[in-house]
Amino acid sequence: MKRKYKIKTKFQKFRFKSNFKIEELYYLKLLKMLSSQSPRQNYTSFSRTGTPVNNNVNKGSPVFNEKRIVSQKSIRRRADSINSPSKPDHHRDRDRDRDRDREREREREREREREREQEYRQYFTPSATNMHWSKIKPIGKVKPKKLRAHTMTLVGERLFVFGGSDIENCFNDLYIFDCDTFSWSVHKTKGLVPPPKPCRAHSADLIGDYIYIFGGGNGPDYFNTLYLLNTKTLNWEKPEVRGQIPNKRRAHTSWVYNDLLYIFAGGDGNCALNDVYVLTRDDSGVSTNNNSPATKMTPLSSRSNNGYNDMSINNSMDNSLDSNSFSDNKDMYDASMSRNNQHYRRNDDNIPTNSRFKFVWTKINTTGKTPTPRGYHTSNLIGNKVVVYGGSDGHECFSEIYVLDLEKNHWTRVGTDKPVPRLSHTSTQVGSYLFVIGGHDGNHYSHTLLLLNLVTLRWETRKAFGERPPSRGYHTAVLYDSRIFVFGGYDGHTVYNDMYVLDLSASAYLPQITQFDIGGVTDRKQINY
Repeated sequence: MKRKYKIKTKFQKFRFKSNFKIEELYYLKLLKMLSSQSPRQNYTSFSRTGTPVNNNVNKGSPVFNEKRIVSQKSIRRRADSINSPSKPDHHRDRDRDRDRDREREREREREREREREQEYRQYFTPSATNMHWSKIKPIGKVKPKKLRAHTMTLVGERLFVFGGSDIENCFNDLYIFDCDTFSWSVHKTKGLVPPPKPCRAHSADLIGDYIYIFGGGNGPDYFNTLYLLNTKTLNWEKPEVRGQIPNKRRAHTSWVYNDLLYIFAGGDGNCALNDVYVLTRDDSGVSTNNNSPATKMTPLSSRSNNGYNDMSINNSMDNSLDSNSFSDNKDMYDASMSRNNQHYRRNDDNIPTNSRFKFVWTKINTTGKTPTPRGYHTSNLIGNKVVVYGGSDGHECFSEIYVLDLEKNHWTRVGTDKPVPRLSHTSTQVGSYLFVIGGHDGNHYSHTLLLLNLVTLRWETRKAFGERPPSRGYHTAVLYDSRIFVFGGYDGHTVYNDMYVLDLSASAYLPQITQFDIGGVTDRKQINY
C-alpha cells in the first residue's frame, strides 16, 4: 500500500511537471493500479482523440482536451444523449419519423424552388408574358351606355366609340375616351349630314382624319351605307358612291391597306357571306379591274384634282368641339345644306351627300382556298397579308385560320397545333402575336386570353395577373402604348360598359417586332408594317 501511495504521489507530481506528456504504457499501468484501490468504481480513460482506452464506448463520444478519468455511468449517460444503439425502439422510430418529415419538407422546398424558377422563366424571359389586368375607374361623371357590337377606333390618344346596342335598343351615340386621363366624354355631332341610323355590328376604320363607318344593322334592318366622321370637327359626311356596291350586311370585318378600305364577309339577314370588296377614290383613270393589284388603285386619302388634301373641307359651320353647340335638329341640316348646296344634294334616302366625296366600290375576285361564309370573325392586317380567324355561319363556330395575300388576291388556309373555335371575340396584333380575348367557343362565353404565335402558328396560353374581365363577347379591344383597352360586351345575360386594360409594359418590346414571317404562308421576304 505504501508503494502504491508513493507511485500515485509520484505520478501526480510527474503529470503536472511534464504538462500531461506521459508514455501510454506507463499511464495504463498506473490506471490499473489506481483502479485496484476502489473495486466498486469502474473507470474509463479517454485519449486526446476521444477514443476510449478500454473500447467500451462508441466513437461518437465527446472529445476532451486532456486525458481524464470518467466514470462508466457518466459515459452511458453521454452515449444515450447522442445516437446510440442502446436507445429504445420508440426513440429510434421517433427519430426516423422526424428525419423523414425533415426530408419531405426539404423536398417540398425544392419543389417550390423549382416552381418559382419555372415561373420566373415564364414571366421574366423574353416572351409575351408578365401581363397584368386592371379595371379602369373613369374620371368624371360621364359614363357610356352599356354596349355590345359597337366599334372602337383609336385616334391619337383617344378612343372613338360609336353605335352598338344593349339588350333591347340600338344607338348612334358617339363617346370619346381619353387613354391618358381615363375620362369619358359624349358628343352630339354637327354638320350638314345627320349621323348614321342607330346600328350595331358595323365597321369603323381610320383613314387620315376620317373614320369610315360602313354597314351594320338594327333588328331586322341591314345597311350598306357609307359614312365619314371628321375626327377634328366631328362633322358627318355621306359620300357619293358607285360601282359594285356591296350587299347590305353586318358582322363583317374591314381593314385599310395602302389607304384602301376593304370589307370581308358578314351576313345579310338571309345567309352568311364570304366576298371581298375594296373602296377607292372615284378619280379619272381609276382602274375598275377587279383583279388589279391594290397598288394600282387610287387611295382614299390621296390629293385629288380639286386641290384639297385628305378630303378635308371648309364651310361656314363652327369647327369647335363644344358639345353644347351640337344639335340633332333636322332644320339645322336643311339650313346648312341651303348655304352649301354647291357640294351637297339629297339622294334616294333623303340624306344629303357631298359631291366632293366620290368613291367606287369594286368586288375582288380571289383565288386559292376561299374561307367558308361567316360573320363575327376577326381580320388582322399584317404587312400585305390579312389573317382571318374564327367566326360563325349561324350553325357552326369556326376555328380555321385563313390568310389573304393582298398583292395576289390569293387565299391560303393554314393549320395550327390545335383547333380553338371562337366567334364574337377580339384579335389584337402585338408584334408577332395575335392576342385573342374572350368570345364564344360554341358552348359558352369565355374570358380566356390566348396568344397565336404567327411565326410558329401555335396557340399559347399565358397567365395574366390582376383583375381580369369576366367572360364576354361582342366587345372591342384596341392596342395603345403597350396597353390593350377592352370595352363593353355581352355575356349572354348582361351588357357591360366597363373598361379593362391589359398592361404589356414589361413586354413592351413586342410591338417593336416589325419583321417576321407568317409560318407556312409568307414568301421568304420579311413582313414590314
